[in-house]
Amino acid sequence: MTGAPGDDSWGQRASVEAQRRLRDLIAQERKRARFHIDIIQRMEPDASSDRVAHVVLERWTKVATVEGGVTGAAGLFGVPLNVLLFTYFQVAVVVSIAEAYGIALDGKAGEEAVLDVIGRAHGVPDLVRAGPQVLGALARMLAMRHGLGAMGRLVPVLAAPISAVLNRKGMHRTGREALHRFGNVVMIQ
Repeated sequence: MTGAPGDDSWGQRASVEAQRRLRDLIAQERKRARFHIDIIQRMEPDASSDRVAHVVLERWTKVATVEGGVTGAAGLFGVPLNVLLFTYFQVAVVVSIAEAYGIALDGKAGEEAVLDVIGRAHGVPDLVRAGPQVLGALARMLAMRHGLGAMGRLVPVLAAPISAVLNRKGMHRTGREALHRFGNVVMIQ
């Protein structure tokens, strides 16, 4: 039976579709990032690329922190939504920081750069070369780290601030990697 989930051609089609969707998301985020960067530059006309990149990182970190608190309050039911949104925020912050430095993340090279930064932020340096299995493992790791599994089921009130803090720390790690990759900036904490 052709097209079945176990069929190699199905896996290839799924991989091609996933790559296409990631490229589409990156292209959409580039447009959004340019819009936000233009606003920042109007508010601070003398802002350097480093300053703009840091403002972008601060804003995305705040969004991820609030989102983590809201989905954390939903306990176990918020885990899938948190993983999905947090992953999107990471892609958005990487693309935004690259745009702040004038680096266009186009095509396959752009896709690889985004995945490389996110992978390095989570301790998986060769994410692109490792293949879809590692992407699945990374998603599971993010779910366990950010979803709070059993704690989310037992104590949603505690899960909300913990999830918010985990999202904040995760965005800082991703932002540091993006700043280092695209702007050669090392954040000292």
